[in-house]
Amino acid sequence: MQPITSIENLIECFDDAEPSEQVSVLKRTNISVSDFEKYASWINGEYSRNCIARRDSFEMILICWDEDAKTPIHDHGGQHCWVLQVSGTITEKRFEQNDGSFTLEDEAVLNAGSLSYMNDKMGYHTLENNSKSRALTLHIYANPIDQCNVFNEEKSEFEIKEMVYDTMHKMELSTASKK
Repeated sequence: MQPITSIENLIECFDDAEPSEQVSVLKRTNISVSDFEKYASWINGEYSRNCIARRDSFEMILICWDEDAKTPIHDHGGQHCWVLQVSGTITEKRFEQNDGSFTLEDEAVLNAGSLSYMNDKMGYHTLENNSKSRALTLHIYANPIDQCNVFNEEKSEFEIKEMVYDTMHKMELSTASKK
């Protein structure tokens, strides 16, 4: 099979793929970092969520990580999530919750080209750019996530968070799924 070398081609392949084929589509992905730059937006000290494509069956979000940016511990609203490391490095920590506390189950450093997978049956996770340079990750959710559980450290409890985009590439959105 041919490598996928453009974002447009990746979207087309996902449009045509059955759920069981999505991982093989992602493994064929070899898109230049420069192709992602038109979707990138940056927030000092934070991360931004930039919607590249949203369909009824999936959404693709480019997350732009500034130095030291970190997500809270969260789930995925019952959906499957793949993370393709586009550039830089991100640390992923996976947790299991027992009696109100978290146990670290796994920790991995994702380098450019790495592919990670997460779903709610696997527990919770957090992602962090603990390098001294920016990073880009492409998150593919099957199906789109409109809300998820996010751990509020100050209150020591989970809260439901409505998911929002910092930027949206409107040409790639289906009219039925716009936020």
